[in-house]
Amino acid sequence: MQITGGKFRGFKIKVPKDIRPTSAFNRKRIFDIIGDVEGLRVLDLFCGSGALGLEAISRGAKFCVFVDIRNESFKVVNENLKKLGVLDLGLVIREDVLKFCRNWGGERFDIIFADPPYSWERYEELLECAKNLLKENGIFILELSSRIKPPEIEGFELFKFVKGGDSAFAFYRFRP
Repeated sequence: MQITGGKFRGFKIKVPKDIRPTSAFNRKRIFDIIGDVEGLRVLDLFCGSGALGLEAISRGAKFCVFVDIRNESFKVVNENLKKLGVLDLGLVIREDVLKFCRNWGGERFDIIFADPPYSWERYEELLECAKNLLKENGIFILELSSRIKPPEIEGFELFKFVKGGDSAFAFYRFRP
């Protein structure tokens, strides 16, 4: 697993055991679709290795919050941030994602990545919670099984849906 673009391109990301990280091909595809992230605030939910958030930092994001309930993910993302020398650009939180979304009281985000396990089915609840996290016109990218239709939620405009192997990506714009 390597970062695909930006100033840390080629950096080998440490990955926790037993997770399904977003492939380099799909990460590149995501960033090709969303474009420039320079100076933006990013949230990486179900972060696993932190690959999406690290990719955003490499491409110029101002700050990224990484959230995962797994202790191993917490340790690995902190280790990856430290190896890159960017501990000041990330905050790693070990917590249930929905609990985090309901309780976050900090600044809103420009972009949210969410890569829940394929067995997870609470997409609508997640998007509802995200309304409190995103800036107006912010982008929410949901990775899900290619066999699942992306949810439709009031306040979110689905502007792109792409499939890649077993994965699919729903790109929403927040329009409160």
